[in-house]
Amino acid sequence: MLKFLKGIRVLLWVAGIIGLGFLVSSQVVAKLNQAEANLRSLEQEQIITYPVETEIIGVSDWETWRSYYGQSKSAHTQNITTYEREIVKSVLVDIGSRVKAGQTVITLQVADRDTKVQAGQTAYEEAKLNYNRLRQLNAKGGISKSEVDSAYSAMKNAEAQMKSTQTTLQRTSLKASINGIVSARNVEPGEIAEAGVALISIVDPGSMEAELMVSKKDISRINKNTPVEIYVDGNQSKGIVKRISPEAQAGSGLYPVVVGLSANSGILPGTYVEGRFMVNNLKNVVVIPSNVVMYRGNNQSVYLAEGDTAKQVTITTGEGRNGQVVVTSGLKVGDILITSGNRVLYDGAKISRAVEMAGHNNNLNINNSDEG
Repeated sequence: MLKFLKGIRVLLWVAGIIGLGFLVSSQVVAKLNQAEANLRSLEQEQIITYPVETEIIGVSDWETWRSYYGQSKSAHTQNITTYEREIVKSVLVDIGSRVKAGQTVITLQVADRDTKVQAGQTAYEEAKLNYNRLRQLNAKGGISKSEVDSAYSAMKNAEAQMKSTQTTLQRTSLKASINGIVSARNVEPGEIAEAGVALISIVDPGSMEAELMVSKKDISRINKNTPVEIYVDGNQSKGIVKRISPEAQAGSGLYPVVVGLSANSGILPGTYVEGRFMVNNLKNVVVIPSNVVMYRGNNQSVYLAEGDTAKQVTITTGEGRNGQVVVTSGLKVGDILITSGNRVLYDGAKISRAVEMAGHNNNLNINNSDEG
């Protein structure tokens, strides 16, 4: 009987221990399940969604205009000079006077010239008489043929001198050869006019041009078909490339380009002008805001939106100014570009975005001024 009671006691202890173990294990499992649930909840809370703005990439035309500067001048000018040193009798025009081709603008003294013409004519007549006399003597055998030839040569020289003097007499009235405006008057009545020195300058305001000084980086992009816009005091007019110098000016290293000005531009000779040349014209290219481009070393990249995920893509860029840049590779029409909020993103980041804006599809006129 005693042994039986001891056996019952052992069974009760074993059952108690088993029950206690089951209770403890149940509590442990419950704690583990709660910890796992808390961990999953924590992980879900740590998934961050970044708000961004986007636009759909399209294509644009990209024009680059460059500004250069110079001074206007008339394409047709005349400097009136005299052929001999002479005293000025009268000046018939002043600065600003309008003149027509064939109009007399200066007259010179003629007194000395009349004397020279008379002396030249007398010398010719004497040389002619002497030639005729010697020719008759030669016919009679009185003199040699060489003497006659010398007399003939002297007669022809005297004739040429006489005609030259007569022509000089006719040049006492100096005339305009073009229609235009007197831009300079460098002589007064009674003064001596030196041969070859400009006495009166005339310009034709209807045929204006400007010489603009262009840098080496753009001279190869300019030809006679290059569009040019001329600006003076805010007023715009069209120009046309007339001549391009193949040689740079010494010292400045700039290349002179002569641009014809519009006849109704109203630009006067000597006016300083700004000429804008279209030096580049790209059709149907991808253009994006330059501030969305990410730089790391020599690599450039942007973020695209693919569903609710940001994708980083490598790109190559070309020209860029005024907050815009041309993309030469890496993007295509229809890509969704992240334009705002991209600075905190990483490849694969979750994003939330508004409705995409369409990309630009118009002409971009990019201006950059370079002074010569």
